[in-house]
Amino acid sequence: MRVVVFQGQYGIFKREDLDLSMPAVQTCLGLYALSDQHDYLLCAHFDTGLGLQQNLEDIQCALTRKGIGMKSLHGVVFGGDGKQSYLRCSTPSSDIGHAIVNFIKTRGGIAEYSSQYYSGLISKTFNFYYKRRYGITEGQNPRDFIGYHRQAEYIAKQRIKLTPREYSPAQAKMTDISNLYY
Repeated sequence: MRVVVFQGQYGIFKREDLDLSMPAVQTCLGLYALSDQHDYLLCAHFDTGLGLQQNLEDIQCALTRKGIGMKSLHGVVFGGDGKQSYLRCSTPSSDIGHAIVNFIKTRGGIAEYSSQYYSGLISKTFNFYYKRRYGITEGQNPRDFIGYHRQAEYIAKQRIKLTPREYSPAQAKMTDISNLYY
């Protein structure tokens, strides 16, 4: 099953036969988390700190509906901007990444923020991929965008009509795209 997770979206997917990419994590933040007790992968593509707590609680509820507890997760947050790039970019930043990590840890999961993958002074783009193996690649590869669901694309296009600093709380709400991909 091919899945593409755009900014402002998250999903929980069975790992068996999964071919996933989460492209263009630049000033955005990516989260991937593997469940130790289940064959699932959580991916979330954050583009704002507005409504962060509610978005994280929504993700936790989506996990619970699938029978997955936060305690079984091992997650990595990557992307965002390092402190030295605040002049170029506004949030999301490493501060938001650390807030995501703390949310997972206070609920018993394991999480870390990878400072290896952030945009820094010169803009960098990262892609998380999963296909039997997983990792993060730098740069833009057109293949990362192939195979997306049309509804996921539509949701993303509606979201990027505004910059994150223009979002209202309702516009900052992330969308669960798990059910778009079977």
